[in-house]
Amino acid sequence: MITLLGSLLGFGTSFLPEVLNFFKAGQEHKHKLQSMQLEMDMMQKRSELRVTLLDKQADIKEAEGLYKHDSIDAGWFINGLRGSVRPVITYCFFGLFVAIKVTALIALMQSGNDLGTSLNFIWDDATAGLFAAIMSFWFGNRAVSKYMKNSK
Repeated sequence: MITLLGSLLGFGTSFLPEVLNFFKAGQEHKHKLQSMQLEMDMMQKRSELRVTLLDKQADIKEAEGLYKHDSIDAGWFINGLRGSVRPVITYCFFGLFVAIKVTALIALMQSGNDLGTSLNFIWDDATAGLFAAIMSFWFGNRAVSKYMKNSK
């Protein structure tokens, strides 16, 4: 009986290295799959970063082109005229806006409303939104830039 048991044990243990190699190969395969998945994730992130980098480079080239166009010397009169277009249009539209609001205020007060009620009619949600958009456009970039510079 001990001979039979020893034979079976010897025969069974001869397969033990093969069973261990099978599990070891499974672990190595699992490790390779995880490594490949990590490599694919890194490749995807690199490609996203590359696209972002290309977008930023295109934005920089566009801005450089705009500044280059603005720096062309065409004489003092043309340079002055070109430099005054945006401010003049801004002042004209601001003047028109103020004229309309003052006219509306005068009309409301002449129709019997007091100053507080008239101002509530004039300064409505649309006007407040327009005011916020204009202030953010003109001064928001500077505040954000200063904040970003100080936070570094």
